Amino acid sequence: MHRYLLSVFTIALLFSMCLISACVSPSGSVNQTPQSAANHTVDMGVVPIDRTPAPQYISFGEAKDNLIQNELNSFDVVPNVTRIFSIQGSNLDESGNAERWIFQVDTGGINELIVYDRSGWTTIPWDSVISTEEIDLDHVISPEVLFNQNAVQILEGSQSTPSERDIELKNGTYRIAITSGSTSRILMFNATTGVAIE
Repeated sequence: MHRYLLSVFTIALLFSMCLISACVSPSGSVNQTPQSAANHTVDMGVVPIDRTPAPQYISFGEAKDNLIQNELNSFDVVPNVTRIFSIQGSNLDESGNAERWIFQVDTGGINELIVYDRSGWTTIPWDSVISTEEIDLDHVISPEVLFNQNAVQILEGSQSTPSERDIELKNGTYRIAITSGSTSRILMFNATTGVAIE
């Protein structure tokens, strides 16, 4: 009797194990991946793509016209006159156009930095004391004219080594900072005439 019960228990155990393994293992060949395909790597020749967007340059004239238009479209009952005390352009191309223009202004006693780029205007409160002369845009040459007038000096060496150029207009003087690799230089020009200042 003991041997009979042991045989029945063993058969029942084997039957249960077969049932469990059938439920757990994938059925059919649809879900099975051949061993050779699972370990095989296909070279698709993928090359990394530089996703850095190309700079979008803005002329000084466009920034200036938008500044004037922005002031004309103000909804103030008594519009405040915007007085400009410095202008900066960052990452200029070889024609004097910049990625962004920054104007340091006084609007009715409120000092601000207003930034113009391809996304539009951004205004930043600026608590610093203004210690520069007001800029009359009708009496200064544009950076485009300045670059055209002084192309040899400003663009010197930029064909062989890529250069980054930034410009600032303050106190009647254009100051251009040019960085090429590990070297940098500063050029200064009269903002009214475009003549280089030694």
